[in-house]
Amino acid sequence: MDGRTAVVDALGRIRAGAWSAAQCGIAAALAWATSSHVLGHSRPFFAAVAAVVALGLSGSGRLRRTAELSLGVALGVGVGDLFVGLVGQGAWQIGVVVFIALLLAIAVGAKGLAVSQAGLQAVFVVALPRTPNSGLHRWQDALVGGAAALLVAALLPSDPWREAKRLRSHYFKELAEVVRQAARGLRSESEGEVAEALARSRAMEPVLARWQEALATGRETTRLSPFREDRGEFWENSSRLLVQVTRASRNLRVLLRRVTTSEETGQPLPAAVPDLLDELAAAIELAAVDDDAISPLVELAARLDPAALGAQSLSAQVVVGQLRVTVVDLLDGLGLEHDRARNALPPLTA
Repeated sequence: MDGRTAVVDALGRIRAGAWSAAQCGIAAALAWATSSHVLGHSRPFFAAVAAVVALGLSGSGRLRRTAELSLGVALGVGVGDLFVGLVGQGAWQIGVVVFIALLLAIAVGAKGLAVSQAGLQAVFVVALPRTPNSGLHRWQDALVGGAAALLVAALLPSDPWREAKRLRSHYFKELAEVVRQAARGLRSESEGEVAEALARSRAMEPVLARWQEALATGRETTRLSPFREDRGEFWENSSRLLVQVTRASRNLRVLLRRVTTSEETGQPLPAAVPDLLDELAAAIELAAVDDDAISPLVELAARLDPAALGAQSLSAQVVVGQLRVTVVDLLDGLGLEHDRARNALPPLTA
C-alpha cells in the first residue's frame, strides 16, 4: 500500500467514525458539566468515563447496548464506592470487590462487555484515591454519565438504518455470487461447484438474523429520537423485503439441491437454465442497494415458461418452478403488488 492510498483509507475511516467520536465527546462534556455544576461534585471523572464507555465508537446508536453498558459501569462504581467506604483500599479489597461486582452484574442479566465493565470500574474505584467526605459521589457520577450516553444516543443518533442497509447490500451481493457459481457449475457440469454454492447459501443464514436485528435496532432508535422523521416506512419496506428474501433464499436452496440431483441421476435440464441464473444473479446484485431490480426481474419472469424452455424431466420442472417462485418472492419483497408479480409469469399449461 503506497502513502497516498494509506492517507485516503485513513480519511475514509475518519469520516466513518467522526460522528460517533462527536457523540462520545458531547456525552462526556454533558456528563461532566451535569455532575460538576448541578450536583456540585469536584472533578467528576467517572461521569465522563461512564458516558464514553457506554456509547463507544461503534454501534453508538444502539440504545439497548448503551443501557446495558451504563448499567455495568454503574454497578461496578457503586459496589466499589460502598466497599471502599467500609474496608478501605488494597490488594485483597480489589479482588473481593471485583468478585462481587461481576456476580451482581450477572445476577441482573448483564452480558459480555457490560459484565467486564462492572469489574473494571470496580477496580478503578478501589485503586483511585477517594475525595474525603465524598460519599457515593462516584456512583452518582457514573449514573449521570450513563444517562448522558442514553440521551445522546436517543437525541443525536447516526443513521439508524446504516447497519441494516449494509447487511442488505452484503447479503444480496453474496446471494448473487451463489447463483452465479451455480450457473458456472451447470455450464461446466461440475457437481462439486454446485454443491459448494449450496453450502455457501446455507452459511449465509446468520446474515439474515443480523439484518433483522439491525432493523429492530433502527426502529428502536427512530421511536425514541424526536429528530427522526422516518418512523415507519423504511422499517415496513425493509421488513417485508427481509421476509421475502428469506423465502427466496430457501427456494434457491431447493433449486440447487435439485440441480445436484439432476447431475447425479442424469436428468436433463433446459439448456437456458445457466443463462437464466446469470440474469437472476444480475438482478439480485442490482437489488443490493435499491429497488431498481424490479424491471429486470419482470423481464426474467416473462421467460420462465416451462413448456417453452423444454422442461420435461422432473428435475427440470422443479428447477424452473423454483425459479418462478423465487422471482415472485423477490418482486413481492421489492414492493411490486403480489398479483402483478404473479401475472409477470407465463401461465402454466396442462
